[in-house]
Amino acid sequence: MMPRTLVLPALALAACVAALPACTGPVRSQQVRNEARDRYDRASAQVAYDQARQSFQSGQFEQALGNIDKAIARFPKESSYFLLRGRILHEMARVDQAREAFAKAAELDPKKSEPHYFLGVIHQRWRENDQALAEYATAAKLDPTKLHYVAAEIEMLTIMGKHDDAEQRLASVKQRFEFSPVIDRLHADVAKVKGDHVACAAMLERAAMRETNSPDVIEELAYARYTKGDWQGSLAALDDPALVKVRARPDLVRLRARDLLLLGRNAEARDALLALRGEGDGKGRNTLLLGHAAWRLNDWGRLRECGETLIRLHPELAEGYMFIGAAANASGDGEQAIAMFEQAVSRDPERDITRRLLQQVTANARRLPNGVAGTASAGAVRSEAP
Repeated sequence: MMPRTLVLPALALAACVAALPACTGPVRSQQVRNEARDRYDRASAQVAYDQARQSFQSGQFEQALGNIDKAIARFPKESSYFLLRGRILHEMARVDQAREAFAKAAELDPKKSEPHYFLGVIHQRWRENDQALAEYATAAKLDPTKLHYVAAEIEMLTIMGKHDDAEQRLASVKQRFEFSPVIDRLHADVAKVKGDHVACAAMLERAAMRETNSPDVIEELAYARYTKGDWQGSLAALDDPALVKVRARPDLVRLRARDLLLLGRNAEARDALLALRGEGDGKGRNTLLLGHAAWRLNDWGRLRECGETLIRLHPELAEGYMFIGAAANASGDGEQAIAMFEQAVSRDPERDITRRLLQQVTANARRLPNGVAGTASAGAVRSEAP
């Protein structure tokens, strides 16, 4: 016979076990209903999300925003919905709201990399460089396979002047992205800001070999070769078929003209610049180069015209007065030549060429009868070509 002391606990335990389904039944039923409702909300939210994404991709941002807000209202726990909302708002230039959406996406899913990348973009736009760098670095750490995350981080390091850190970061991803022209261009950027123009050009040449049809790479290469003094190489890059559609762009025409001037091909430089006569030249860049080409060609009438235009556009610069002074000197008007060179010296007293030209025409005026000045050397400003 079972001892009496064990009977009562055993009976109590049996009673509790028997009562357990009855006690937990309502709780379990509520959980099932909640899960079913959750699945329904997620499914209907996904429909709205898909519609928002389609509208976003087609540029219908207001419609996209309305749909994503419906998705979030239905299921506010999904990080991807806030990420898309941030991207829509960013495209609509509602940047502060976009930042809030990206921050919420990162909060809901700390392992998701994209919100941090877009937060970096916003902080960089606001010139909050430290925050931008931190967000880019977080994105790259969360997903080291995404090249544009790493590139953004290295670019920010370069912008901030942290050249050694940028180079170390480049070295750390060298094997993963060994054959990427993007890495070559980042190397080139670091070399450029460090003043190593030879290394900059070398990196861009390697990038151009890997990305043969990239207009951006070829254009950067043309400028890099010009900066390191390889003017013939710069011209070769400008003649690359990849630039055929943009070759007539004013800034590239000016680069070509500078290359030609420095190679002594002055008539070609003048002709290239004359092709820009119909373009706006509010800053006088085309006129300045055209004046230098005209001076080297003894085209005094065009030189005077360039000088007058520059004085009208930028009376604070010395070049306009130099041009008119040289043209006046060539025509034998020593008095105007001296007056113009004096104006040039007063605007740029540290510039050696202006002082030498003034000294030359002044000396000629003293030497020659009737104060007639001799002709200034057209080659005197050869080294002054921009």
